Amino acid sequence: MPEKNLIDMELYAIIGKQIKNARNLKGISLDTLSELINGEKTKSTLKRYEDGSSRIEMDMLEKICNQIGLNYVDVINNAKDELNKSGLVEIPIVYNDYFPLHYSTNLSAGTLEELLDSEPDAIVYVPIKYQMIKKRLHAFKVNGTSMNNIIADNSIVVAEDIQSVLNLKDGQIVVAWVNGLATVKRLYVNGNQITLMPDSSDKSHQPIMINTDIDTVSIIGRVIWHMNPDDVEKYY
Repeated sequence: MPEKNLIDMELYAIIGKQIKNARNLKGISLDTLSELINGEKTKSTLKRYEDGSSRIEMDMLEKICNQIGLNYVDVINNAKDELNKSGLVEIPIVYNDYFPLHYSTNLSAGTLEELLDSEPDAIVYVPIKYQMIKKRLHAFKVNGTSMNNIIADNSIVVAEDIQSVLNLKDGQIVVAWVNGLATVKRLYVNGNQITLMPDSSDKSHQPIMINTDIDTVSIIGRVIWHMNPDDVEKYY
């Protein structure tokens, strides 16, 4: 049986080949691709990804695929299928760089609503780098369109614990708990006044205004990652 590392790098080589083919079809150079991902990876690193000589992190794969017209989930699945057809063993490579997190449902991207418990198997796989921040994480499935410029209806969001609202900047996206009900919005604080602001193409959504002298409010966490509904449907 081939060694796991050999199988692992063979899979990354197949992923790299798909990236290179799509990039060439688009007429995008490695220099341009580096610029499109805001310089997060150099031309030489991108070339190593395409050659299959370096492992590509899943969040970086998603960013690259977004720029060259690929769906990163399809790229991974295509690579797995090709690897399996080659006679090597099947490996669950998609989750090597991810960790499981249970999520709650009915996080309102609209008016304040009650969070609902989900089934025990309601699990989302989150990029492993977020496990390294050493803060408690919470995951929720979003219901509604009040944040659809950023977070689409039926997305899954992950939020990290915060010590204090004072640690947040105006405009950051948070999961807020108000009088026992929850929502996801952009946060703005002015003294005892809190504004939970939508970010939506649907202008019927209105800000939620809170007076902390009257209402009980807490911030469950700051949103640090989300999975769009197309990928949620494909995976789950």
